[in-house]
Amino acid sequence: MIQLLSKAQYKRSEKGEFHHIAHRTVEETISLIRSYPWKTERSLASVELTCPSITIEHPIGTYLKIGPYFSGKYSLYYLTTNKKVYYKTVDTLEDVDKWVKVYFEQEGTLDGLKKYSFTINPGSHFETDTFEYLTDTKASIKFFTLPVTIVLISIVLFGLRFIGQPNASGILHFIGVILSFFLILFSPLIFLYFNYLSADRDYYLQISKGHEEFIYGTKDNKKLYKKQDITSINTYVTPSHKSPWRECEVFIITFKDGEQLRFTSLLISNATLRNKFPDIPVNENNKFFPTVESIE
Repeated sequence: MIQLLSKAQYKRSEKGEFHHIAHRTVEETISLIRSYPWKTERSLASVELTCPSITIEHPIGTYLKIGPYFSGKYSLYYLTTNKKVYYKTVDTLEDVDKWVKVYFEQEGTLDGLKKYSFTINPGSHFETDTFEYLTDTKASIKFFTLPVTIVLISIVLFGLRFIGQPNASGILHFIGVILSFFLILFSPLIFLYFNYLSADRDYYLQISKGHEEFIYGTKDNKKLYKKQDITSINTYVTPSHKSPWRECEVFIITFKDGEQLRFTSLLISNATLRNKFPDIPVNENNKFFPTVESIE
């Protein structure tokens, strides 16, 4: 009997975050849909691609997502193999059952749906994200996104004065001055980058908003933690909102048994970390220059 991967998403879930992931028959999938708490989950829920829903995945690369719609109705979102989204609204769960059966019977293909509005990277709303955080190249690029953006914009804006002037040496001199200025301005940020890298190198964090457990540790020695065991989350950051290193922070998570986890915004950004703990306040502590060694 054919089994397809199905999974649930709730209001508290992030984009790409799913629960109860398992291969199920068509009858088991319909049972999962019927047992889903539609009444409570549809209340104040957004009617978008990331929504309280049940998503079914076929090995050919298509997805069928069942979500809430207005007036007690349901939305069907169908992602094709070429990453195009189509949709349809139905009135009842009985109608949903019929479309789910067709999806199984037609081996992951559906017809008769309307094209959904343009969406950037639509697959991210259907595919399961790993929510893994490492001090890799991606993390380094994200760490320096703001200063690099400022430098590039400055070069473009001030470089407009050289348009039509064939003085190549003057242009190169100008670029050199700009780069030197920003190198001095952001030198503390560069220092903090290497300071954070030395502390978080080889460390691993897997955490999402809707799951109550998360994993932290080195690549070879990871440990499972529970959010309910946390007593406090403290972050140490400069009080100046205009500081070039304003986004640099050191985090300390303390648990009931006294254990502490210490990592930095190079591993996971401050905004991202705060989003992972919607029910736990993050206490902000002033530290003009928050190096790892300066936090006791």
